[in-house]
Amino acid sequence: MTFLLAGVAVFAVLCVCLVLFFRSLAEERARTAEAEARRLQAVLDDVKDIAWTNRDIAPELATIVIDTIRTAERQHRPGLPG
Repeated sequence: MTFLLAGVAVFAVLCVCLVLFFRSLAEERARTAEAEARRLQAVLDDVKDIAWTNRDIAPELATIVIDTIRTAERQHRPGLPG
């Protein structure tokens, strides 16, 4: 009976360790994904700024780029006016 209880205790500790391990992996992946999303948003902001700054060189292209980015932002951020 003692061996059975010891086995159950070891199994429980192992389960807790596995849950904590996989939870930390998930948190790390979430942080990585959030950092990548921030990086990509910064790139989009730069592209939009470059298109706006250089709109006199290619006004039609600048309009397409800016409108495409703004449309995507409105679709994925419900709080923005649209």
